[in-house]
Amino acid sequence: MLYLTQTSVNPGLGSTGVSPVVSPGVSPVSTIAPMTLNPCTTSLALTAPGGNTTVTLPTMPQGATMAPGSIMHLINYGDKDLGLLLSQRMELVWHGEFDRLFGQYYPHVWQLVPTFCPPNDRWRTFKDSAKVRFSCQECGHGWTSMKGRVIFWFQLNYATNMGYVMFKLYGQQCQRCKNGKYEHAMWYPEEVIKVLGNVYNRVGQIYYGFVRPPLRIDRRAGKPRNQHNSELCQACKEGLCREEWTFT
Repeated sequence: MLYLTQTSVNPGLGSTGVSPVVSPGVSPVSTIAPMTLNPCTTSLALTAPGGNTTVTLPTMPQGATMAPGSIMHLINYGDKDLGLLLSQRMELVWHGEFDRLFGQYYPHVWQLVPTFCPPNDRWRTFKDSAKVRFSCQECGHGWTSMKGRVIFWFQLNYATNMGYVMFKLYGQQCQRCKNGKYEHAMWYPEEVIKVLGNVYNRVGQIYYGFVRPPLRIDRRAGKPRNQHNSELCQACKEGLCREEWTFT
């Protein structure tokens, strides 16, 4: 099981230059057929913590150096415990959909990298929201939230034709235990597909000439029993819960 994914390459699609122009065959996500989900995958895509997830690091391009603040430096010398603890089904949804979308950006090869350490300010940032579920590992209490938060950081290196999308999933504390431990969010497959489609469109807007691509703001139906508690929310604690969506 891999934490890191590299997109597959489709040589049938056109190329892009340094200037942001639309490649033949590349279009915003609203015009791309969504990934087909097996009916059995409509349950939660992540059971966290759990599984024996390992981290596979990307290979350095030939002749490249690992500068401080670069993606390779962050991965190798940042938080060693990139413990998002993705289950196999979680990986299939996140990485499968990412590969399906970003593989269209040939000849650029994009990688999806989970992180706990935000990169420097040279990266573009996109924050998105979703309905997620949590389960306390101490007492077993479960709850849903309409304020599941994910932040993406992305950057394209034209010299190497390599692009990177780093992402962080934010947790919440159990309202019963209040032990200071943030539980990992369990994401529904349709919410994963939604946020990846949104970040795909933001990348297309910056690097591939998409003009005002759509932004999906819908969420999986549901009504949480309790109001959002900012004191127990990791994103709130870091000042990231005020807006539902941001793009910089």
